[in-house]
Amino acid sequence: MESHGALAGWTHQDLGDRLMLKIETVASLKAAEDQAPDVLRVMLTRNQAAILGRYLVAQSGLAQPERPSLLGRLFG
Repeated sequence: MESHGALAGWTHQDLGDRLMLKIETVASLKAAEDQAPDVLRVMLTRNQAAILGRYLVAQSGLAQPERPSLLGRLFG
């Protein structure tokens, strides 16, 4: 089954070597007012979460966050 909706929110649970990602979607603004969002829970390895995060940042067109250099962290 495939469903479509607008992202309404998300949370995660740290499960040690895995993460449980809870994604909430709504079909429309009216649906958001009238009922609870649809919920999808996905278990990810930490590697999968990192790859997904990098992919979403790249697709957004935003720059990757710059990591301070060692000297910058020591004297920052």
